[in-house]
Amino acid sequence: MLRLEYLFARYNHFVRSDDPELHHNAISTLFDLGDIGARGDIKSLLLKEFERQKYALNGLKSSQKVDQEALAQTLSEIDAVASGINQSAGRPNSAITESEWLNAIRTRLNIPGGTSPIDLPSYHAWKNSPSSERRALLEKYIAPLLPWHEACQLFLRLLRQSGEAKDVVAHNGSFQQAPSGKVYQLMRIAVEDDTLFSEISANKYLLSVRFLKSERDKKAQLVNADVPFKLTLCQL
Repeated sequence: MLRLEYLFARYNHFVRSDDPELHHNAISTLFDLGDIGARGDIKSLLLKEFERQKYALNGLKSSQKVDQEALAQTLSEIDAVASGINQSAGRPNSAITESEWLNAIRTRLNIPGGTSPIDLPSYHAWKNSPSSERRALLEKYIAPLLPWHEACQLFLRLLRQSGEAKDVVAHNGSFQQAPSGKVYQLMRIAVEDDTLFSEISANKYLLSVRFLKSERDKKAQLVNADVPFKLTLCQL
């Protein structure tokens, strides 16, 4: 789901532009989305996750501390998104894989300069067509994958909202915490210093975080100072 979110964000950024070179990047990202969409287990996994989320949320219907109107709206969203996935027939990437034009582009992408005008004149002509026509064609290919985009957004939104951020400190750049027998699906970290990034490892016995300082063109170095950050453990 995190990979899908990342790829859809890239695709949407590229496709909104009128620049033909960014539309080239949109096509490259479209292939990545299609590869994930080709996985036969994605549909069943998503439906199982939504059923599990519905079960957890239904247990809150009797709670006076919960906004029942917001809860009902969320359950309705889950039903709508799950229905959209259920109704999708065949493979969501079939429009991509069955296009001879796209397949010709894909075979040339891994060749340095392989999509140049001398190699793919039809592609060059398309890139010089009006931006509205280019965007319409891209929207045609992405359309079967849109239910997966909606499902990805909803699933991650609900999961992220299930956790509460806590202020903690990584002493000498390292932090460890036992999960106390709980099973978490997502671990979120927020740090103010944008030159720092975290490396995370987790298992049922220990959650471990270490912070490194980005040196741009050099090897990242482990931070030897205390790093305050916000930790959110998400479980739905």
